[in-house]
Amino acid sequence: MVGIAFLGAGIFAKEAHLPAIAEHKANLLAVYSRSTRSAESLKSAADDLSIPTSQVDVYSDEQEPLGRGLSQLLDRSDIAAVIVVLPILVQPDVVRRCLAAGKHVLCEKPIAKDVAAASQLIVEYEKEFLPKSLVFSIAEQFRYDRAFTHVRDLIADGKIGSLNHVHARVWGNIEPGSNKWYETEWRKNPEYQGGFVLDGGVHFVALIRYISGQEVVNTTSLVSQTYKHLPPLDTVNAALRFENGTLGSLSISFASAKKIFEFIFVGDDKVVTVSGADGGSRIKLEDGDGKVLSAEVIDGQGVSEEIKAFLQAAAIGKADSRAGPREALADLAVIESICSGGGDVAVSL
Repeated sequence: MVGIAFLGAGIFAKEAHLPAIAEHKANLLAVYSRSTRSAESLKSAADDLSIPTSQVDVYSDEQEPLGRGLSQLLDRSDIAAVIVVLPILVQPDVVRRCLAAGKHVLCEKPIAKDVAAASQLIVEYEKEFLPKSLVFSIAEQFRYDRAFTHVRDLIADGKIGSLNHVHARVWGNIEPGSNKWYETEWRKNPEYQGGFVLDGGVHFVALIRYISGQEVVNTTSLVSQTYKHLPPLDTVNAALRFENGTLGSLSISFASAKKIFEFIFVGDDKVVTVSGADGGSRIKLEDGDGKVLSAEVIDGQGVSEEIKAFLQAAAIGKADSRAGPREALADLAVIESICSGGGDVAVSL
């Protein structure tokens, strides 16, 4: 069984990745964070999930002088794979260190702060580490979500006819003191384009690209910062053009009193809508007159499925294409285009 280490001990590591590790009975051997206290808290959370922790060692930057830092963790031959859950600006260089140490890597999205940084990382990976059969995957759980895969299959099988339009609205309200994601310092004061629009927006672009099976090649957008506490912007409204001529729209706001999560895929004669629901995602298929042909709620289990896929990939040294870094680059390129006012979506390596 592949030995696993966690690099990062924040909210998502505890609440999403760790339960998936427990579910799939992965061989967790080490946890790392900047502070010993943070790393210890992740180990404690693992214990609460009945993950065997007697074998889990704690590493931190504070313990580097004592031989218990990241370098020493990466020197361990019994650790073959790492899950990187760190701030956006930190992750690329940590990924490089992990790959150089011969580790398989699952890294949280977005792949980097911008297309230039992501492209450089991918070029290095494909030149130096891919030939060594090292896996470098990006943790975009929307591509593993069972509900979204179901909708993708409906469209691919022609159940709505040819796809003509895609329209998406994702609105929420992030207020200080009431949102756990906002309370992380690197999100309060982002040193990267888009702020929450980048961090969350790559999810929504991934969903659109995955379900439609098409690439977004051009955008036109309007952007704004409604809330002073959400720099550099918190709202975007964009028109999308897909590679085959399909048109669409994407509206994202983290400064909206109304909350909505809705993706509408319009075909020749039928429409399928994905929306948020208790227990998962609601999938509704309608005909052209609005008659509901089917409706169901599917528990997506996206993080669980992506962790399962990564563990399998690490075991055989071959990545799952859904988590490929080029997919993450394409997601990022669309958001970068939108955040900068639009234009052709540039993905060049």
